[in-house]
Amino acid sequence: MPESLRSHTLKTVIAAAALAVPAASAAEWLDWSTSEIQYLHGPTYSEPFNANDIARSIVTVTHTHGWRYGRNFFFMDTLFTESGQPAQVNLYGEAYSTLSFGKISGLELSFGIVKDVGATAGINLGENVNSPRSGYRAWLYGISVDFDLPGFEYFNVDFLRQRVTEPADIGASWQITPVWKLPFEIAGTKWSFEGFADFIGRNQTAARQALAQPQLRLDLGDLWGAGNHLFIGIEYQYWHNKYGIKGLHESLPQALVVWKF
Repeated sequence: MPESLRSHTLKTVIAAAALAVPAASAAEWLDWSTSEIQYLHGPTYSEPFNANDIARSIVTVTHTHGWRYGRNFFFMDTLFTESGQPAQVNLYGEAYSTLSFGKISGLELSFGIVKDVGATAGINLGENVNSPRSGYRAWLYGISVDFDLPGFEYFNVDFLRQRVTEPADIGASWQITPVWKLPFEIAGTKWSFEGFADFIGRNQTAARQALAQPQLRLDLGDLWGAGNHLFIGIEYQYWHNKYGIKGLHESLPQALVVWKF
């Protein structure tokens, strides 16, 4: 990767992290925070113009926190190709900041199953570190609705306007993203069903997309009294019209190991 592009990528990653993590001087504003390192492996990923099944390992770093006026979230995937295409490393990350109307106004905005409403803005970015081409960039903004549903630790839905600007400006579309976590127990063991789904409208060149990544997790550490840190499980990935390419679909289970801190 040329030095100029590498520098641009680094600046973009730093900007995304800055969006999601407040300065140290504001640390006292945090109501809560959680971070994770996830390892996933799958054998049958799909890529355009490639009939082979692609095997990959993915390391994901995530962080989310709540603060005085809302919440912030970001993740960064590092994808290592193992077979099915030339060896390469790809980076993909997203960062979002949500301002709570209820927290900012000091008013109780809950009604029925709706717990809160907020304004959200974010960025999606991707780079192939083995390629000199500019990576993916998308900018998003809209409304987030937090729901109070029985049994769920959280269930939020983002209603966003999305604009893709790189590697080419292909215009705007919409995106609806539900995010959830449902904890439960089976025979004294602790589990959770959690994840997200993106439903993305078409734009000038891309077809409508649906991407879902639900996870089923077992709290492995809880079996020896060290709960809420080490998890194992499975993530199922389904991507309809991957990258907005009509007819390119991806469907596979992925082995999952999570360290939470």
